Amino acid sequence: MFFDGTCYDYWKRKIKMYLASVNYQVWDVTESDFVIFDPTKLTSQDKANKQCNTMALNTIYNAIDSKVFEQIKYCERASDWRKYMRAHQWSRVQICIFSKIT
Repeated sequence: MFFDGTCYDYWKRKIKMYLASVNYQVWDVTESDFVIFDPTKLTSQDKANKQCNTMALNTIYNAIDSKVFEQIKYCERASDWRKYMRAHQWSRVQICIFSKIT
């Protein structure tokens, strides 16, 4: 399960299943943002979200190659990596469409 910039759909499905198998909340924080209103007074839910976020980021970082890592290494939240992936997926769609036109 290693993403090198190719076969994104395949990798995404595998990483989703892996993260959800660890704990479904791990996938939840990957798919949607969470907000911590007061970092000095963390609720039990805040602590759980932070832990799941760390688990998700660690898994994602270990499942991508160094070129992809360079593009997302400053992500603070697991949900941030989706922005890169959406851009990557869109560029693949554009390339595919362009190659069919020409």
